[in-house]
Amino acid sequence: MPNLPSCHAEALSQSGNVTGYCGGSKVNLLTEPTVHGFLYSNGVITDLNLTNGTTPLPTAVNDSGVVAGAFVKINRENFSGTGEPFVFQNGTVTLPTGPMNGVLPFALNNAGQLVGGSFNVSAASTNVFIDSTPVVYAVAKGTTTVLPTQSGTGAAALGINASGTVAGAGVGELGTFTPLLWQNGALQTLPMLSGYKQSMATSVNDSGVAAGFAFDLNFSVLSDPSAVSHAVLYNADGSVTDLGVVANTSNSMALGINNSGWVVGFSTNNLPDFSLGLAASFYPAATSYHAFLYANGTMNDLTSLLTNGTGWTLSFANAVNNAGQIAGTGIYLGQAGPVEHAFLLTPVPAAPVPAITSIAGAGLSVPGVTTLSNNGLFTVFGTVLASGTTGLSPATIVNNQLPTNLGGTCVQGGNTKWGLFFVSPTQINALAADLPASGTVPVSVITNCGTANEVATPAVNVAVAAAAPEFLYFVLNANGQDPVAAVQSLTGAYVGPPGLVAGATFTPAHAGDFITAYGVGWGATASTEPIGTLASSVASLTNHYSLTLGGKPVAVSYAGLSPDSAGLYQINFTVPSGLAAGNQPLVLTVDGISSPAQAYIAVSE
Repeated sequence: MPNLPSCHAEALSQSGNVTGYCGGSKVNLLTEPTVHGFLYSNGVITDLNLTNGTTPLPTAVNDSGVVAGAFVKINRENFSGTGEPFVFQNGTVTLPTGPMNGVLPFALNNAGQLVGGSFNVSAASTNVFIDSTPVVYAVAKGTTTVLPTQSGTGAAALGINASGTVAGAGVGELGTFTPLLWQNGALQTLPMLSGYKQSMATSVNDSGVAAGFAFDLNFSVLSDPSAVSHAVLYNADGSVTDLGVVANTSNSMALGINNSGWVVGFSTNNLPDFSLGLAASFYPAATSYHAFLYANGTMNDLTSLLTNGTGWTLSFANAVNNAGQIAGTGIYLGQAGPVEHAFLLTPVPAAPVPAITSIAGAGLSVPGVTTLSNNGLFTVFGTVLASGTTGLSPATIVNNQLPTNLGGTCVQGGNTKWGLFFVSPTQINALAADLPASGTVPVSVITNCGTANEVATPAVNVAVAAAAPEFLYFVLNANGQDPVAAVQSLTGAYVGPPGLVAGATFTPAHAGDFITAYGVGWGATASTEPIGTLASSVASLTNHYSLTLGGKPVAVSYAGLSPDSAGLYQINFTVPSGLAAGNQPLVLTVDGISSPAQAYIAVSE
């Protein structure tokens, strides 16, 4: 706000409304003489003009723009203080009375239910919640409900979810705190983290899961050198989880939780003191405080997650809504030096991560051939495997070699990048390099390959064999009964049932015809050229092989690499006599491994 450069964000609604206060540079609520409350909504910050001669502390806001808080009075001479609640609605401030006297509001839901506890620091004790009474205030009706407490103790209500479940803490003698939930008005004691004597629940989500902190603190002294605190999660199954601390800090406190189980708060090496979680409201932001986000089992320094955070250090995260927005206070290093600022963070959708879903031989037989072999042409299926669709072109074939980086995508087997034919976001056709005759090979896809921003998929371990033979097909059918890609060797005419592909001429094979069929994964050959080279000549298979058509052995004149290509094999054979007319299975067996049995050649009498 104008002339008030230092702002704290205290609360956040589900729609993104934020409330807090602004003051002079590096404002300390306990000492700052001029403080103004604000409401930030739809990109506009508004001064609430909360002026009654005391310090306004807005602490709660909902989607309707209702703001609640307290006018705080602190007497630094005898170390005492009180708070009187206010509600700001439609430009008007009201002062709840009766049981709300002395209450500091903490949370407000969209049903207009406001919860809080008495704020009364006395000279005899530094406990801010001494003799506190937990209340729920209905803003629309102006009525107050006092929540039940444990026998002989007070309590503070600190958080409320959409259905009215309240989180807080019981306050016993000598400043002992017990974490509590109130569900439908009934009191429930939450578990204490092992090794700690005190704990508070500060926020609760719509599933009844609460966040807070466990701590040990001697309230009879102003500074307790042995004080310690850890953020915790009170789980639905009745257990409690220690959320730990941000790296290189020793204490943490959780202040907010959303329906996704994200927890926010702050972590620090500073000793916890009488302010407890209110340190995020009372004290200036500093580099000694680290706002955190706990999500998916990981404690994160919130500053490290910023995508546009140059110059920022986030100190306190006070609230998180179900959209994942986070409000709090940090330090921004501007041209004039560090300035304390309120912040509202909005999640940026994570960049899609490449992932492999399956790997199969490039013939795409059904069932699939899932083993790789030396010089085997195969297909990778997945998501976000490439930024676009790129195929081979004269410019991508250098020195007669397949590229290993095509369109910024690479495929790596073991420690070697393999040759590529085609890449797209969902499919890649690649050529396996030198492989052993057994075992497995880890295969991964790398996007942004060759840059500082490379992203690799988790490796998939693929079985390896001396050969993984299959044919290529003119048509792929769901039942796996596919016509082999074959031609008349002398004329190049397509072999297949008439009408197989619209616009092309197909004729069945006859006894005595000289046929060439094509396939992939047939294994080692006599070639001396490196794998990935476009073959300059024929090179025969070196492993033992045999071919049958319709179950009959077939005379083969050549089986090996197909010239002028990479990873493509061909077999030249003569159709035997005595076959019945129809689709006859063609099966190639290499080193004891057979091609899929449903591949066929159409034969005519």
